[in-house]
Amino acid sequence: MKRIAPSLLASFACALLLPRLAADSSESQDETWIDLFDGKSFDGWVAHLGDRGDENSLPLDDIFIVKDGTIHVYDGAPNRTKQYSANLRTEATFSRFHLQVEYRWLENRFRPRHAAVRDAGILFHIHSEVGAVWPPCLEMQLGEGQPGAPYVTGDLWVLGPTQATSVTTDQYYDPEGTPTVFGETGRDGFEGRSNYTSIEVAKTRGEWQLAEVIVHGAEKAEFYLNGELMNVITDLKFRDTDGDWRPLESGHISLQAEWAELQYRTVRLKKL
Repeated sequence: MKRIAPSLLASFACALLLPRLAADSSESQDETWIDLFDGKSFDGWVAHLGDRGDENSLPLDDIFIVKDGTIHVYDGAPNRTKQYSANLRTEATFSRFHLQVEYRWLENRFRPRHAAVRDAGILFHIHSEVGAVWPPCLEMQLGEGQPGAPYVTGDLWVLGPTQATSVTTDQYYDPEGTPTVFGETGRDGFEGRSNYTSIEVAKTRGEWQLAEVIVHGAEKAEFYLNGELMNVITDLKFRDTDGDWRPLESGHISLQAEWAELQYRTVRLKKL
């Protein structure tokens, strides 16, 4: 069992398809996949500690550990104890890519969300405040909620001075809906921060789920769960230090720890 030790990102090696991976698209046979997580170490990753823990909570080095070829989040933390939030971020940045992440929910939940829906996320295009647990970026929500409830896998969350456009009906993704901007407006306040999915394809707790994010720079991003399209966003932007909105072309990727025990297994990427 190895605990996190942040290090410089080594050069990536091309990976053969993992036989356990659930994706069945023709792309999954491509040998240009890059393993961001090698199943043995946290090379190329750095962890950041959030808040709401106390002196009895797991320290940062124990929130993410490598165990049995997985990234195990909150392993060994007693159920319903108070814990910190955290995230695990790539040192490298990426612009145009197809990301695949296998994850599964385990049983334990922790204060302050010990009675809430299980919740985590895949952050991408992190463009500033890279040491924050919720940095300015875009997020594909990973959650155990049902459509219409908070924290559903496939929801979009927009964090910080960031924007994305999607077609929606009543704030739910709808290919026939009205184009809507989500995120900070550049004026005082917000015009909504999230675009929800209405699709339900999540597997039973304890089973491995396949989340995919396909990103084309600042042009477009698509969210998939277990092979089903959940959400589409376009016109990705960030607000620069002069207050001007500019295309959001690239950024870091992060996996979250938000008070629910889970494992991440396959974490791999193909540059587009």
